[in-house]
Amino acid sequence: MKPLWEFVGLEDARIVKWDGKWYLCGVRRDTTTHGQGRMELSQIEITDQHVVEVTRERIPAPGTNDSYCEKNWMPILDQPFHFIKWSNPVEIVKYDPSTKTTKTVYLGDRNYFNDDPRGGSQAIPFENGYLTLTHETELFKSEAGKKNAIYRHRLVHWSKDWIPLRKSNAFSFMDAKIEFTCGMAVHGDDILMTFGYQDNAAYILKTPKNVVKDYMNA
Repeated sequence: MKPLWEFVGLEDARIVKWDGKWYLCGVRRDTTTHGQGRMELSQIEITDQHVVEVTRERIPAPGTNDSYCEKNWMPILDQPFHFIKWSNPVEIVKYDPSTKTTKTVYLGDRNYFNDDPRGGSQAIPFENGYLTLTHETELFKSEAGKKNAIYRHRLVHWSKDWIPLRKSNAFSFMDAKIEFTCGMAVHGDDILMTFGYQDNAAYILKTPKNVVKDYMNA
């Protein structure tokens, strides 16, 4: 399908394995002429030679599906087709591939954060709960009068019933204005975090689990 808007392609794709299948999940905004954003789920096949997109599904928002832009939903690794849609208060949604519908399965009634932490990484199983890496933005106008922002990140340790147990202070990886994380994984005794720098370079940060736990307790 020919792109219809200026942001072309799948943005901030997160990789996840559900029910034995690999998926990429991110926002796509080029299917309408006004940039309406929806999360899309692409099943992929990975071999030593290539990665092939097998299927692509556009995920509706829960309810009336009339919002302008849905983005940065965090896939929950051990709950197939479940996402953290919002963090403050927390909202968990589930997409049903058979009916092509989405419903809210949990909605918290408390704001645990002073800021507005939004999606970044997947929600990965961690210490009898989940670990997420979120982002917060400070919006401002550039010298040319265009929209700009400063991104900062925050580690959050959630309980199984979605109560924040610990959180870090807001931080930057490399002190850039624009940084964004859309991947996190446990690798042995380490946590791997993927992040972009100024929208033109990508990095993987390896950090020991104990450092992550200490940082959230600081």
